[in-house]
Amino acid sequence: MQKKLIAAAVAGLIAVPALAQTNVTISGNIRAGWESYKITASGHDNESRVSDQSSGLRFNVVEDLGGGLKAWAQLDYRGAVDTGSLGNTGNSGVGFMGNWGKFTIGRWDVHYNETAALLGANRAGSLQTFLHHGLLSQAHTGASIANATRTPNVLMWDSPNWNGFTGRLAYSSAWAAGPAPAPNEGNSTAAAGNPGAGYAWTGAIRYQNGPWAAGYSYWRGDQEARGAGINTVDQRGHRLNLGYTFAMGLKLGFAYDRSSLERNNNLGDNRRSAWYLPVSYSWGPHAAYFQYARAGDATNTATNTGANAWSVGYDYAFSKRTSAGIFYTKLNNNNGGSYDLFAIAANGATNTVAGEGVRQLYIGMNHAF
Repeated sequence: MQKKLIAAAVAGLIAVPALAQTNVTISGNIRAGWESYKITASGHDNESRVSDQSSGLRFNVVEDLGGGLKAWAQLDYRGAVDTGSLGNTGNSGVGFMGNWGKFTIGRWDVHYNETAALLGANRAGSLQTFLHHGLLSQAHTGASIANATRTPNVLMWDSPNWNGFTGRLAYSSAWAAGPAPAPNEGNSTAAAGNPGAGYAWTGAIRYQNGPWAAGYSYWRGDQEARGAGINTVDQRGHRLNLGYTFAMGLKLGFAYDRSSLERNNNLGDNRRSAWYLPVSYSWGPHAAYFQYARAGDATNTATNTGANAWSVGYDYAFSKRTSAGIFYTKLNNNNGGSYDLFAIAANGATNTVAGEGVRQLYIGMNHAF
């Protein structure tokens, strides 16, 4: 009996150092509020609701493997506090990291999120106030570049920081929904043509040092189910970002996006340019925001397909973790445009049709932990 106790004690002592090399962190945020949403066209009533704004719970794991090499993993799981439903995952993956950078296998924000990452966003507004995710990431009649959300099936490398410069290269073996399953993951018998032929790749370079922020991102996504007689719509996207923060708390930004839908039939390609101007001012726990975005008409369309949107808001930080605010956002489509605010499907809002505009009044709060 004594020998068994000694053996158990020795085994415990051996296990402790190995366990100490693994760090598990639990974090997340709860973001929700009340919104009044209305399509500004006849025949539409005001939609009033409590809406979740991408609340989530994140698990981060880092294990020191020695020699400067670490294994890491993240699972970002989403849940809606308004309805109690559980959603899909946010940025989630597994990989290695070291002084050479970070390697990821998983599902992650690429390309569409570059403007927010560099120029920032508000602390307590709805997702619909993120105009860089809205107009800039919709190429034509609601078609989303880089899914306007996380890209699945990703292999990605993020560089270390070189005097303010960072870079990213990513490849997706199946970035968008194919015939079946969705997203299609290379099942060559799922439909006619070659469902496994779709892929995407993206590259970004950024600079953040002192008051300056700048960056460029490129996206290329080729559709699944390629083959003779099958119409495909491929995507190309370019995004430029520039920002400057003054010492007194004023922050100015500018983003330019040129995206296209490239078709293999006689309908022709749809290309459009868009730009975005965010302005914010912070003083103490207070912050005020103004944004404006405009999308030009797409090529090879018979009607005016452009749009513009603006948003104004204020939020107050009660602490480093808790903030609350009020925001008003309005989008105006030209007679052939059908742009939408970002992520409206998540809170049950009605989509626009050509020529309709929308507006949203949102009062909400965000708590990070």
